[in-house]
Amino acid sequence: MNPDAFQGFPGIAKGTVLPNLFFVAVLPRMREPGDLLAFLWASRFVQDVRGDARFVSADGIWGDGAARASFEAFGGGRAGLERGLGHCVELGALIGVRLTGQGSDEVVYFVNNPASRRAVARARAGEVRLAPGAAVSPVVVETRPGIFRLYEEHVGTITPLVGERLLAAVETYPAEWIEQAFREAAELNKRNWRYIERILQNWAQEGRGDETAGRDSFEERKRRYLGGAIGGRPAAG
Repeated sequence: MNPDAFQGFPGIAKGTVLPNLFFVAVLPRMREPGDLLAFLWASRFVQDVRGDARFVSADGIWGDGAARASFEAFGGGRAGLERGLGHCVELGALIGVRLTGQGSDEVVYFVNNPASRRAVARARAGEVRLAPGAAVSPVVVETRPGIFRLYEEHVGTITPLVGERLLAAVETYPAEWIEQAFREAAELNKRNWRYIERILQNWAQEGRGDETAGRDSFEERKRRYLGGAIGGRPAAG
């Protein structure tokens, strides 16, 4: 046996907790090895931070020898770390917050969970200081609310099973349909995904009420909105 080989994990050891939803809602959407490494190392370090505001910076991750070695080996180096953190913010897995003041300008990262969202809101309101004399501003990467945020705001906690169905909806329906379906369900006080999903299915089959009735056949609407192909043949150009 190679004496330099890893000897295995002990029976009792400190661990880093990852939500099961990460594996169905985030991991399949990552684009580069650096994305995964950035999330894993950010999760590792923020769980060691004490207090309500748990965050880490790119410098903090890069300053750790094991983290730096992993990025240098297959994560794209320092540039891969920066890209990975940015991609994780785009995916909604991390929250990026810019700290400015006293000649400094730095982005710090929180794991996107309820405690972090509360901490960021309190920091923006001036109730919590993330750094001495620093002004706080969010790093904004999306122009419309993602389906996971819509679900949390209008329905509740996302389970892994629901997460898979939400991902399927994102790949099937236009973003504006999803946003409007959540709004309509909320107006009717029907705060459950099954009802929202039925709205989307009805629109795909029958068309939305604000579209011209009778203009397109069902097959034409399906071709236009559900991927551009029917029966495995590309739609005519």
